[in-house]
Amino acid sequence: MLLFQLKLLSLIYWPLMMSEPISIEVDVNQAVKRCAIDFNFFAGLCLTNIMRFRFPDYYVALWVMLVKALEDGSPERMKKVIKYAIGLPRGFIKTTFLKVLVCWLVVHDKLEFILIICATEPLSEAFLSDVNMMLQSENIENLFGRWDPAVDNADTKKGVYRHHLLILKARGAGSAVRGVNEGNRRPQFILCDDMQTKENDESETDRERLMTWFVGTLLKTVDQFFATVFYVGNMYSDHCILYKLKKDQYWISLITGAILEDGTSLWPELYSIEDLYNGFLADESLGRADIWFAEIMNDPIEAATSLLIHGPLPADSHLLIPAPDASFITVDPAGFRKNSDDNVISAHYITDNKCAIAEMDGGIWNPQETVKNTISMAVRHESALIGVEEVGYQQSLMFWIEHFLTEEKITGINVVPLKRGTGKSKEQHIRLFIKELYEKSYTFLRPQDRARFTWQATAYRTGKNNNKDDWMDSAAMGITIRNMYSHMLTIRRHIKSNSRVLGNNTPF
Repeated sequence: MLLFQLKLLSLIYWPLMMSEPISIEVDVNQAVKRCAIDFNFFAGLCLTNIMRFRFPDYYVALWVMLVKALEDGSPERMKKVIKYAIGLPRGFIKTTFLKVLVCWLVVHDKLEFILIICATEPLSEAFLSDVNMMLQSENIENLFGRWDPAVDNADTKKGVYRHHLLILKARGAGSAVRGVNEGNRRPQFILCDDMQTKENDESETDRERLMTWFVGTLLKTVDQFFATVFYVGNMYSDHCILYKLKKDQYWISLITGAILEDGTSLWPELYSIEDLYNGFLADESLGRADIWFAEIMNDPIEAATSLLIHGPLPADSHLLIPAPDASFITVDPAGFRKNSDDNVISAHYITDNKCAIAEMDGGIWNPQETVKNTISMAVRHESALIGVEEVGYQQSLMFWIEHFLTEEKITGINVVPLKRGTGKSKEQHIRLFIKELYEKSYTFLRPQDRARFTWQATAYRTGKNNNKDDWMDSAAMGITIRNMYSHMLTIRRHIKSNSRVLGNNTPF
Protein backbone atom coordinates (compact mmCIF):
# COMPACT_ATOMS: atom_id res chain seq x y z
CA MET A 1 0.00 0.00 0.00
CA LEU A 2 1.15 3.55 -0.68
CA LEU A 3 1.01 5.99 2.22
CA PHE A 4 0.56 9.69 1.52
CA GLN A 5 1.03 12.97 3.30
CA LEU A 6 0.17 16.06 1.27
CA LYS A 7 1.55 19.48 2.17
CA LEU A 8 0.80 22.19 -0.34
CA LEU A 9 2.50 20.82 -3.45
CA SER A 10 4.71 18.39 -1.58
CA LEU A 11 3.64 14.75 -1.40
CA ILE A 12 5.27 12.32 0.99
CA TYR A 13 5.28 9.13 -1.02
CA TRP A 14 5.93 5.86 0.83
CA PRO A 15 6.10 2.79 -1.43
CA LEU A 16 5.43 -0.51 0.32
CA MET A 17 8.94 -1.88 -0.23
CA MET A 18 10.74 1.20 1.11
CA SER A 19 11.53 1.79 4.77
CA GLU A 20 11.59 5.60 4.55
CA PRO A 21 9.18 8.01 2.86
CA ILE A 22 10.28 10.24 0.00
CA SER A 23 9.04 13.73 -0.82
CA ILE A 24 7.78 14.57 -4.30
CA GLU A 25 6.11 17.62 -5.84
CA VAL A 26 2.53 17.23 -7.04
CA ASP A 27 -0.02 19.23 -8.97
CA VAL A 28 -3.03 19.89 -6.74
CA ASN A 29 -5.53 19.77 -9.60
CA GLN A 30 -4.16 16.43 -10.73
CA ALA A 31 -4.32 15.11 -7.17
CA VAL A 32 -7.96 16.21 -6.86
CA LYS A 33 -8.82 14.51 -10.16
CA ARG A 34 -7.03 11.36 -9.04
CA CYS A 35 -9.03 11.31 -5.79
CA ALA A 36 -12.26 11.40 -7.81
CA ILE A 37 -11.47 8.16 -9.64
CA ASP A 38 -9.08 6.29 -7.31
CA PHE A 39 -10.57 5.37 -3.95
CA ASN A 40 -7.32 3.90 -2.64
CA PHE A 41 -5.41 7.07 -3.51
CA PHE A 42 -7.96 9.09 -1.58
CA ALA A 43 -7.88 6.63 1.32
CA GLY A 44 -4.11 7.01 1.52
CA LEU A 45 -4.52 10.76 1.90
CA CYS A 46 -7.09 10.33 4.68
CA LEU A 47 -5.17 7.63 6.55
CA THR A 48 -1.59 8.85 6.31
CA ASN A 49 0.79 6.64 8.32
CA ILE A 50 -2.11 4.27 9.15
CA MET A 51 -3.03 2.55 5.91
CA ARG A 52 -0.68 -0.28 5.00
CA PHE A 53 -2.60 -2.14 2.28
CA ARG A 54 -4.86 -1.15 -0.57
CA PHE A 55 -8.54 -1.84 -0.01
CA PRO A 56 -9.39 -4.96 -2.05
CA ASP A 57 -11.46 -4.96 -5.23
CA TYR A 58 -14.69 -5.84 -3.42
CA TYR A 59 -14.49 -2.68 -1.31
CA VAL A 60 -13.69 -0.54 -4.33
CA ALA A 61 -16.67 -2.08 -6.14
CA LEU A 62 -18.96 -1.04 -3.26
CA TRP A 63 -17.71 2.53 -3.62
CA VAL A 64 -18.27 2.49 -7.39
CA MET A 65 -21.77 1.08 -6.93
CA LEU A 66 -22.77 3.76 -4.44
CA VAL A 67 -21.35 6.59 -6.55
CA LYS A 68 -23.22 5.41 -9.63
CA ALA A 69 -26.46 5.23 -7.64
CA LEU A 70 -25.97 8.76 -6.33
CA GLU A 71 -25.14 10.11 -9.79
CA ASP A 72 -28.22 8.56 -11.38
CA GLY A 73 -30.36 11.57 -12.17
CA SER A 74 -33.19 9.68 -13.82
CA PRO A 75 -36.75 10.42 -12.72
CA GLU A 76 -37.08 6.86 -11.46
CA ARG A 77 -34.03 7.24 -9.22
CA MET A 78 -35.25 10.54 -7.82
CA LYS A 79 -38.47 8.96 -6.57
CA LYS A 80 -37.23 6.06 -4.51
CA VAL A 81 -34.98 4.99 -1.69
CA ILE A 82 -32.25 2.51 -2.62
CA LYS A 83 -31.38 0.11 0.19
CA TYR A 84 -28.27 -2.05 0.38
CA ALA A 85 -27.62 -4.91 2.81
CA ILE A 86 -23.85 -5.34 2.96
CA GLY A 87 -22.03 -8.10 4.81
CA LEU A 88 -18.27 -7.90 5.34
CA PRO A 89 -16.25 -10.30 7.50
CA ARG A 90 -15.46 -9.39 11.07
CA GLY A 91 -11.95 -7.98 11.48
CA PHE A 92 -11.72 -6.83 7.85
CA ILE A 93 -11.55 -3.08 8.65
CA LYS A 94 -15.04 -2.35 7.41
CA THR A 95 -15.61 0.58 9.80
CA THR A 96 -12.44 2.32 8.63
CA PHE A 97 -13.52 1.75 5.04
CA LEU A 98 -16.91 3.30 5.78
CA LYS A 99 -15.31 6.37 7.38
CA VAL A 100 -13.21 6.96 4.27
CA LEU A 101 -16.31 6.38 2.13
CA VAL A 102 -18.23 9.08 4.01
CA CYS A 103 -15.31 11.50 3.62
CA TRP A 104 -15.15 10.85 -0.11
CA LEU A 105 -18.89 11.51 -0.49
CA VAL A 106 -18.58 14.76 1.44
CA VAL A 107 -15.56 16.28 -0.35
CA HIS A 108 -16.98 15.37 -3.75
CA ASP A 109 -20.27 17.12 -2.97
CA LYS A 110 -22.38 13.99 -3.39
CA LEU A 111 -24.46 14.50 -0.23
CA GLU A 112 -25.45 17.26 2.16
CA PHE A 113 -27.09 15.32 5.01
CA ILE A 114 -25.64 12.06 6.34
CA LEU A 115 -26.98 10.12 9.33
CA ILE A 116 -24.63 7.60 10.97
CA ILE A 117 -26.10 4.81 13.11
CA CYS A 118 -24.01 2.49 15.29
CA ALA A 119 -24.96 0.10 18.08
CA THR A 120 -24.51 2.76 20.78
CA GLU A 121 -24.27 6.54 21.02
CA PRO A 122 -20.54 6.48 21.97
CA LEU A 123 -19.70 4.29 18.98
CA SER A 124 -21.59 6.49 16.54
CA GLU A 125 -20.03 9.63 18.03
CA ALA A 126 -16.56 8.08 17.75
CA PHE A 127 -17.29 7.30 14.09
CA LEU A 128 -18.37 10.90 13.48
CA SER A 129 -15.33 12.25 15.33
CA ASP A 130 -12.96 10.28 13.10
CA VAL A 131 -14.74 11.48 9.96
CA ASN A 132 -14.50 15.04 11.23
CA MET A 133 -10.75 14.69 11.88
CA MET A 134 -10.18 13.29 8.39
CA LEU A 135 -12.03 16.25 6.85
CA GLN A 136 -9.92 18.62 8.94
CA SER A 137 -6.64 16.86 8.18
CA GLU A 138 -3.94 18.84 6.41
CA ASN A 139 -4.06 16.67 3.30
CA ILE A 140 -7.82 16.97 2.80
CA GLU A 141 -8.01 20.68 3.63
CA ASN A 142 -5.17 21.48 1.22
CA LEU A 143 -7.01 19.72 -1.57
CA PHE A 144 -10.69 20.36 -0.88
CA GLY A 145 -10.92 23.35 1.43
CA ARG A 146 -11.34 24.07 5.13
CA TRP A 147 -14.04 22.39 7.17
CA ASP A 148 -14.98 24.49 10.20
CA PRO A 149 -18.47 23.45 11.38
CA ALA A 150 -20.55 26.11 13.05
CA VAL A 151 -22.22 23.39 15.13
CA ASP A 152 -19.54 21.12 16.52
CA ASN A 153 -21.16 18.75 19.01
CA ALA A 154 -20.31 15.13 19.71
CA ASP A 155 -23.37 13.94 17.78
CA THR A 156 -23.75 16.73 15.21
CA LYS A 157 -21.40 18.56 12.84
CA LYS A 158 -23.10 21.29 10.84
CA GLY A 159 -21.73 24.10 8.73
CA VAL A 160 -21.06 25.51 5.30
CA TYR A 161 -18.60 23.39 3.34
CA ARG A 162 -17.63 23.91 -0.30
CA HIS A 163 -20.40 26.52 -0.71
CA HIS A 164 -23.26 24.39 0.60
CA LEU A 165 -24.74 23.36 3.93
CA LEU A 166 -23.30 20.08 5.28
CA ILE A 167 -24.97 18.15 8.09
CA LEU A 168 -23.43 15.08 9.74
CA LYS A 169 -25.35 13.40 12.54
CA ALA A 170 -24.60 10.37 14.71
CA ARG A 171 -27.08 8.31 16.69
CA GLY A 172 -27.13 5.02 18.57
CA ALA A 173 -29.43 2.18 17.60
CA GLY A 174 -32.86 2.57 19.20
CA SER A 175 -32.39 6.26 19.96
CA ALA A 176 -34.73 9.12 19.11
CA VAL A 177 -34.39 9.87 15.40
CA ARG A 178 -38.04 10.32 14.49
CA GLY A 179 -38.47 13.58 12.67
CA VAL A 180 -34.76 14.25 12.18
CA ASN A 181 -34.85 17.43 10.14
CA GLU A 182 -32.17 20.10 9.74
CA GLY A 183 -32.57 23.14 7.52
CA ASN A 184 -35.76 21.67 6.09
CA ARG A 185 -33.75 18.63 5.03
CA ARG A 186 -34.00 14.95 5.80
CA PRO A 187 -31.10 12.50 5.62
CA GLN A 188 -30.04 11.61 2.08
CA PHE A 189 -27.77 8.82 3.26
CA ILE A 190 -28.22 6.58 6.29
CA LEU A 191 -25.21 4.48 7.16
CA CYS A 192 -25.78 1.67 9.67
CA ASP A 193 -22.42 0.33 10.84
CA ASP A 194 -22.71 -2.77 13.04
CA MET A 195 -26.03 -1.44 14.28
CA GLN A 196 -27.00 -4.83 15.70
CA THR A 197 -24.77 -6.57 18.23
CA LYS A 198 -24.45 -10.31 18.72
CA GLU A 199 -25.93 -9.92 22.21
CA ASN A 200 -28.97 -8.19 20.75
CA ASP A 201 -29.43 -10.96 18.19
CA GLU A 202 -29.30 -13.62 20.89
CA SER A 203 -32.27 -12.07 22.70
CA GLU A 204 -35.54 -12.52 20.84
CA THR A 205 -37.12 -9.61 22.71
CA ASP A 206 -34.25 -7.22 22.06
CA ARG A 207 -33.92 -8.39 18.45
CA GLU A 208 -37.58 -7.74 17.67
CA ARG A 209 -37.50 -4.38 19.44
CA LEU A 210 -34.52 -3.27 17.34
CA MET A 211 -36.12 -4.48 14.12
CA THR A 212 -39.29 -2.55 14.92
CA TRP A 213 -37.25 0.62 15.55
CA PHE A 214 -35.23 0.07 12.37
CA VAL A 215 -38.28 -0.33 10.12
CA GLY A 216 -40.78 1.86 11.91
CA THR A 217 -38.56 4.75 12.95
CA LEU A 218 -35.15 4.89 11.28
CA LEU A 219 -36.12 4.07 7.70
CA LYS A 220 -38.96 6.56 7.87
CA THR A 221 -36.58 9.47 8.52
CA VAL A 222 -34.97 9.47 5.07
CA ASP A 223 -35.68 11.85 2.22
CA GLN A 224 -38.27 9.77 0.39
CA PHE A 225 -37.48 11.41 -2.96
CA PHE A 226 -33.73 10.79 -3.01
CA ALA A 227 -31.99 8.64 -0.43
CA THR A 228 -29.71 5.67 0.00
CA VAL A 229 -29.43 3.31 2.97
CA PHE A 230 -26.32 1.26 3.69
CA TYR A 231 -26.82 -1.47 6.28
CA VAL A 232 -23.38 -2.96 6.98
CA GLY A 233 -22.78 -5.73 9.47
CA ASN A 234 -22.11 -9.39 10.18
CA MET A 235 -24.36 -12.41 9.78
CA TYR A 236 -24.68 -13.55 13.40
CA SER A 237 -27.44 -16.07 12.78
CA ASP A 238 -30.28 -16.97 10.44
CA HIS A 239 -32.61 -14.61 12.30
CA CYS A 240 -30.41 -11.49 12.58
CA ILE A 241 -31.35 -8.29 10.76
CA LEU A 242 -28.73 -8.70 8.02
CA TYR A 243 -30.05 -12.18 7.25
CA LYS A 244 -33.61 -10.87 6.99
CA LEU A 245 -32.52 -8.05 4.69
CA LYS A 246 -30.64 -10.55 2.55
CA LYS A 247 -33.91 -12.40 1.97
CA ASP A 248 -35.95 -9.24 1.37
CA GLN A 249 -36.73 -8.46 -2.28
CA TYR A 250 -36.64 -4.73 -1.64
CA TRP A 251 -33.03 -4.74 -0.49
CA ILE A 252 -29.97 -5.19 -2.68
CA SER A 253 -27.87 -7.83 -0.96
CA LEU A 254 -24.06 -7.72 -1.22
CA ILE A 255 -22.65 -10.16 1.30
CA THR A 256 -19.27 -11.86 1.22
CA GLY A 257 -17.17 -14.05 3.46
CA ALA A 258 -13.47 -13.91 4.11
CA ILE A 259 -12.85 -16.79 1.69
CA LEU A 260 -14.14 -16.26 -1.83
CA GLU A 261 -15.76 -18.90 -4.01
CA ASP A 262 -12.48 -19.52 -5.85
CA GLY A 263 -10.76 -20.38 -2.56
CA THR A 264 -8.77 -17.16 -2.25
CA SER A 265 -8.84 -14.65 0.59
CA LEU A 266 -11.01 -11.56 0.27
CA TRP A 267 -8.03 -9.49 1.42
CA PRO A 268 -4.89 -11.65 1.17
CA GLU A 269 -2.50 -8.93 2.37
CA LEU A 270 -4.53 -8.64 5.57
CA TYR A 271 -5.41 -12.31 6.12
CA SER A 272 -3.93 -15.15 4.13
CA ILE A 273 -5.83 -18.40 3.59
CA GLU A 274 -3.56 -19.99 6.20
CA ASP A 275 -4.43 -17.23 8.70
CA LEU A 276 -8.14 -17.76 8.11
CA TYR A 277 -7.99 -21.53 8.40
CA ASN A 278 -5.93 -21.31 11.60
CA GLY A 279 -8.61 -19.01 12.99
CA PHE A 280 -11.22 -21.61 12.15
CA LEU A 281 -9.17 -24.35 13.85
CA ALA A 282 -8.88 -22.24 17.00
CA ASP A 283 -12.65 -21.66 17.17
CA GLU A 284 -13.47 -25.25 16.24
CA SER A 285 -11.21 -26.62 18.96
CA LEU A 286 -13.41 -24.76 21.44
CA GLY A 287 -16.53 -26.20 19.84
CA ARG A 288 -17.55 -22.91 18.19
CA ALA A 289 -17.01 -23.45 14.49
CA ASP A 290 -20.50 -22.00 14.05
CA ILE A 291 -19.30 -18.60 15.28
CA TRP A 292 -16.41 -18.60 12.82
CA PHE A 293 -18.69 -19.38 9.89
CA ALA A 294 -21.24 -16.79 10.97
CA GLU A 295 -18.92 -13.85 11.58
CA ILE A 296 -15.96 -14.57 9.30
CA MET A 297 -17.81 -16.21 6.41
CA ASN A 298 -21.15 -14.41 6.93
CA ASP A 299 -22.68 -17.85 6.59
CA PRO A 300 -24.57 -18.88 9.71
CA ILE A 301 -25.79 -22.41 10.10
CA GLU A 302 -29.38 -22.52 8.90
CA ALA A 303 -31.46 -25.18 10.58
CA ALA A 304 -33.42 -25.89 7.41
CA THR A 305 -30.39 -26.47 5.17
CA SER A 306 -27.64 -27.59 7.55
CA LEU A 307 -26.26 -31.03 8.26
CA LEU A 308 -25.28 -29.97 11.79
CA ILE A 309 -28.82 -29.60 13.06
CA HIS A 310 -27.78 -29.95 16.72
CA GLY A 311 -24.94 -27.46 16.67
CA PRO A 312 -21.20 -28.11 17.08
CA LEU A 313 -19.95 -31.69 17.01
CA PRO A 314 -18.74 -33.18 20.31
CA ALA A 315 -15.06 -32.44 20.84
CA ASP A 316 -14.20 -35.14 23.37
CA SER A 317 -12.73 -38.51 22.43
CA HIS A 318 -13.65 -41.65 24.35
CA LEU A 319 -11.91 -44.32 22.28
CA LEU A 320 -8.25 -43.55 22.90
CA ILE A 321 -7.46 -47.28 22.93
CA PRO A 322 -4.23 -48.47 21.24
CA ALA A 323 -5.53 -52.01 20.55
CA PRO A 324 -8.97 -51.90 18.87
CA ASP A 325 -11.02 -55.01 18.18
CA ALA A 326 -11.11 -54.21 14.46
CA SER A 327 -9.52 -51.76 12.06
CA PHE A 328 -10.50 -50.96 8.47
CA ILE A 329 -9.90 -48.34 5.76
CA THR A 330 -12.41 -46.49 3.60
CA VAL A 331 -11.42 -44.81 0.34
CA ASP A 332 -13.36 -42.03 -1.42
CA PRO A 333 -11.49 -41.71 -4.73
CA ALA A 334 -11.62 -38.67 -6.99
CA GLY A 335 -9.74 -37.33 -9.97
CA PHE A 336 -6.35 -35.69 -10.00
CA ARG A 337 -6.93 -32.48 -11.95
CA LYS A 338 -6.50 -29.15 -10.19
CA ASN A 339 -10.24 -28.67 -9.79
CA SER A 340 -10.94 -32.22 -8.63
CA ASP A 341 -12.26 -33.12 -5.21
CA ASP A 342 -9.76 -34.65 -2.81
CA ASN A 343 -9.05 -38.36 -2.76
CA VAL A 344 -9.71 -39.12 0.92
CA ILE A 345 -8.81 -42.18 2.98
CA SER A 346 -9.91 -42.88 6.56
CA ALA A 347 -8.77 -45.39 9.15
CA HIS A 348 -11.59 -46.64 11.40
CA TYR A 349 -11.37 -48.44 14.74
CA ILE A 350 -14.04 -50.51 16.47
CA THR A 351 -13.80 -51.16 20.20
CA ASP A 352 -16.63 -52.65 22.26
CA ASN A 353 -19.07 -51.83 19.44
CA LYS A 354 -18.02 -48.18 19.49
CA CYS A 355 -16.43 -46.66 16.38
CA ALA A 356 -13.81 -43.99 15.81
CA ILE A 357 -11.96 -42.30 12.98
CA ALA A 358 -8.32 -42.88 13.93
CA GLU A 359 -6.75 -40.97 11.04
CA MET A 360 -7.74 -39.20 7.82
CA ASP A 361 -5.64 -38.10 4.89
CA GLY A 362 -6.48 -36.66 1.51
CA GLY A 363 -5.39 -34.61 -1.45
CA ILE A 364 -5.41 -34.31 -5.20
CA TRP A 365 -3.49 -37.53 -5.81
CA ASN A 366 -2.98 -39.50 -8.97
CA PRO A 367 -4.13 -43.17 -8.82
CA GLN A 368 -0.63 -44.39 -7.93
CA GLU A 369 -0.42 -42.00 -4.99
CA THR A 370 -3.91 -42.99 -3.85
CA VAL A 371 -2.97 -46.67 -3.87
CA LYS A 372 0.32 -46.02 -2.07
CA ASN A 373 -1.26 -43.88 0.65
CA THR A 374 -4.14 -46.34 1.14
CA ILE A 375 -1.86 -49.34 1.64
CA SER A 376 0.47 -47.36 3.89
CA MET A 377 -2.43 -46.35 6.14
CA ALA A 378 -3.78 -49.89 6.22
CA VAL A 379 -0.41 -51.31 7.31
CA ARG A 380 0.09 -48.53 9.84
CA HIS A 381 -3.24 -49.24 11.52
CA GLU A 382 -3.10 -53.03 11.10
CA SER A 383 -6.33 -52.89 9.09
CA ALA A 384 -7.73 -56.15 7.77
CA LEU A 385 -10.15 -54.56 5.32
CA ILE A 386 -10.04 -51.79 2.68
CA GLY A 387 -13.36 -50.57 1.29
CA VAL A 388 -13.38 -48.60 -1.97
CA GLU A 389 -16.42 -46.76 -3.30
CA GLU A 390 -17.63 -48.73 -6.30
CA VAL A 391 -18.31 -46.01 -8.87
CA GLY A 392 -16.68 -45.65 -12.30
CA TYR A 393 -12.93 -45.94 -12.36
CA GLN A 394 -12.89 -46.80 -8.66
CA GLN A 395 -13.29 -50.44 -9.69
CA SER A 396 -9.90 -50.28 -11.38
CA LEU A 397 -8.50 -48.75 -8.19
CA MET A 398 -9.48 -51.90 -6.32
CA PHE A 399 -7.58 -53.93 -8.90
CA TRP A 400 -4.40 -51.91 -8.40
CA ILE A 401 -4.61 -52.02 -4.60
CA GLU A 402 -4.88 -55.82 -4.76
CA HIS A 403 -2.08 -55.92 -7.34
CA PHE A 404 0.39 -54.05 -5.15
CA LEU A 405 -0.64 -55.93 -2.02
CA THR A 406 0.26 -59.14 -3.86
CA GLU A 407 3.44 -57.71 -5.35
CA GLU A 408 4.70 -56.54 -1.97
CA LYS A 409 3.65 -59.79 -0.27
CA ILE A 410 1.32 -57.96 2.12
CA THR A 411 -1.25 -60.47 3.36
CA GLY A 412 -4.25 -60.35 5.68
CA ILE A 413 -5.92 -57.37 3.94
CA ASN A 414 -9.14 -57.84 1.96
CA VAL A 415 -10.26 -55.24 -0.59
CA VAL A 416 -14.03 -54.85 -1.03
CA PRO A 417 -16.39 -52.58 -3.00
CA LEU A 418 -18.73 -50.19 -1.20
CA LYS A 419 -22.29 -49.48 -2.28
CA ARG A 420 -24.67 -47.28 -0.34
CA GLY A 421 -27.70 -49.42 -1.07
CA THR A 422 -30.82 -48.92 -3.13
CA GLY A 423 -32.56 -45.59 -2.70
CA LYS A 424 -29.99 -44.08 -0.33
CA SER A 425 -28.14 -40.94 -1.34
CA LYS A 426 -24.68 -39.84 -0.27
CA GLU A 427 -26.28 -37.10 1.84
CA GLN A 428 -28.44 -39.62 3.69
CA HIS A 429 -25.35 -41.65 4.60
CA ILE A 430 -23.54 -38.54 5.80
CA ARG A 431 -26.55 -37.58 7.92
CA LEU A 432 -26.57 -41.04 9.52
CA PHE A 433 -22.88 -40.70 10.30
CA ILE A 434 -23.37 -37.24 11.85
CA LYS A 435 -26.21 -38.66 13.95
CA GLU A 436 -23.76 -41.20 15.37
CA LEU A 437 -21.24 -38.42 16.03
CA TYR A 438 -23.84 -36.56 18.10
CA GLU A 439 -24.68 -39.79 19.94
CA LYS A 440 -20.95 -40.46 20.46
CA SER A 441 -21.21 -43.93 18.98
CA TYR A 442 -18.75 -42.63 16.40
CA THR A 443 -16.01 -40.13 17.17
CA PHE A 444 -12.72 -38.67 15.96
CA LEU A 445 -9.49 -39.50 17.76
CA ARG A 446 -7.60 -36.58 16.21
CA PRO A 447 -8.83 -32.98 16.59
CA GLN A 448 -7.55 -32.03 13.14
CA ASP A 449 -9.73 -34.70 11.52
CA ARG A 450 -12.81 -33.55 13.40
CA ALA A 451 -11.99 -29.97 12.35
CA ARG A 452 -11.69 -30.89 8.67
CA PHE A 453 -14.98 -32.79 8.81
CA THR A 454 -16.64 -29.89 10.63
CA TRP A 455 -15.36 -27.44 8.00
CA GLN A 456 -17.16 -29.30 5.23
CA ALA A 457 -20.25 -30.13 7.28
CA THR A 458 -20.73 -26.50 8.32
CA ALA A 459 -20.23 -25.18 4.79
CA TYR A 460 -22.59 -27.79 3.31
CA ARG A 461 -26.06 -26.57 2.36
CA THR A 462 -28.82 -28.95 1.38
CA GLY A 463 -30.41 -28.08 -1.91
CA LYS A 464 -27.17 -26.79 -3.42
CA ASN A 465 -25.45 -28.65 -6.25
CA ASN A 466 -21.86 -27.58 -5.62
CA ASN A 467 -21.30 -28.81 -2.07
CA LYS A 468 -17.96 -30.45 -1.29
CA ASP A 469 -18.35 -33.64 0.70
CA ASP A 470 -15.26 -35.77 -0.01
CA TRP A 471 -13.95 -35.78 3.57
CA MET A 472 -17.42 -36.38 4.99
CA ASP A 473 -18.14 -39.16 2.51
CA SER A 474 -14.95 -41.07 3.32
CA ALA A 475 -15.78 -40.96 7.03
CA ALA A 476 -19.44 -41.93 6.51
CA MET A 477 -18.41 -45.02 4.56
CA GLY A 478 -17.61 -46.57 7.92
CA ILE A 479 -21.33 -47.21 8.38
CA THR A 480 -21.46 -48.95 4.99
CA ILE A 481 -18.57 -51.22 6.01
CA ARG A 482 -20.35 -52.15 9.23
CA ASN A 483 -23.57 -52.93 7.38
CA MET A 484 -22.07 -54.92 4.52
CA TYR A 485 -18.94 -56.55 5.91
CA SER A 486 -19.37 -56.96 9.66
CA HIS A 487 -18.35 -60.63 9.32
CA MET A 488 -14.94 -59.54 7.97
CA LEU A 489 -14.12 -56.97 10.63
CA THR A 490 -11.03 -57.84 12.61
CA ILE A 491 -7.46 -56.66 12.92
CA ARG A 492 -4.46 -57.98 11.02
CA ARG A 493 -2.51 -59.06 14.09
CA HIS A 494 -5.40 -61.37 14.96
CA ILE A 495 -5.06 -63.14 11.61
CA LYS A 496 -2.75 -66.14 11.74
CA SER A 497 -0.60 -66.25 8.65
CA ASN A 498 2.83 -67.40 7.64
CA SER A 499 3.19 -64.53 5.20
CA ARG A 500 5.86 -61.94 5.74
CA VAL A 501 5.53 -58.18 5.44
CA LEU A 502 8.34 -56.23 3.83
CA GLY A 503 9.94 -53.49 5.84
CA ASN A 504 9.22 -51.01 3.05
CA ASN A 505 5.69 -51.95 2.06
CA THR A 506 5.09 -49.31 -0.59
CA PRO A 507 8.29 -48.48 -2.44
CA PHE A 508 6.49 -47.49 -5.68
